[in-house]
Amino acid sequence: AEALYELARFAKQEGVGSMSRFGMAKGLLFAIGMAAMASSAGAQTGVSRSFSAVYSVHARGVEAGDFTYNFNQTGATYTASANREMKGWVGAALNRSQDYTYSVQGTVGADGALRPTQYTHQGGRRRDDRPNGRQIRAAFTANDVVTTATPGPANMGDPPATPEQRRNTIDQITAIAAMATANGDPCARTLRIYMDGRARFDFVMTPNGNVTIDSRAYRGPGVRCRVQFRPIAGFGDPQEAATLNFVLARTSSGLWAPVTIEMPTDGVGVVRLEARRLTVNGARLRG
Repeated sequence: AEALYELARFAKQEGVGSMSRFGMAKGLLFAIGMAAMASSAGAQTGVSRSFSAVYSVHARGVEAGDFTYNFNQTGATYTASANREMKGWVGAALNRSQDYTYSVQGTVGADGALRPTQYTHQGGRRRDDRPNGRQIRAAFTANDVVTTATPGPANMGDPPATPEQRRNTIDQITAIAAMATANGDPCARTLRIYMDGRARFDFVMTPNGNVTIDSRAYRGPGVRCRVQFRPIAGFGDPQEAATLNFVLARTSSGLWAPVTIEMPTDGVGVVRLEARRLTVNGARLRG
């Protein structure tokens, strides 16, 4: 959110990416639009649906940048994209080194599971030989994920994720969509995430009560999820397990929309994403 473990990370990133100061989980962000209501709009292959969001990212009480996210499903295929841009003095200090664009495409299984086939992100530190940063591609197959970098080679972290650890994973941008379209309780699942084509971790989600949300993007009922972040392999910097909190809005469409997401970072502690605008199936949620 760079997604899902972020949807929001302001990281010092080289190669495929590492997490450090102003780390922003991608992904999940990064990240997150979440699970479908059990009784109605369960993940299906024969539907068209969409979710988009604009978030402000806060680190140590400072509004440091924007993260935008878009997901579209048409029948048995889906696409998702995201953009992260640092603002103000944070952006000036980082000199665009933490500005990224993300895209992913994949298929929707008969059980509604989202399966990425191709993930790409572009950005990071700019140099004369790479004025737009570095491009990372991750090709997902049934049994593995193959990562390439332009210019290369790809930095796979220390230690790198093994083939077994990469198996049956999704990227952080897909993870946001997977939560948005899941069947059942949005807070009762484990996501196996392979972020940036290199960093392997789990989000272990459990219910943490109902809430009444009153935010810029949404007012109404929602739920709180307790999320255990469990780092596994492929990070550039040492990571520690952490407990995060996500607040999700209940929508009439049957989808859930993320309103507040907390993510761990190196150096600055917990980074918080606050939704400024949420749109489900083309209709903006009330603020």
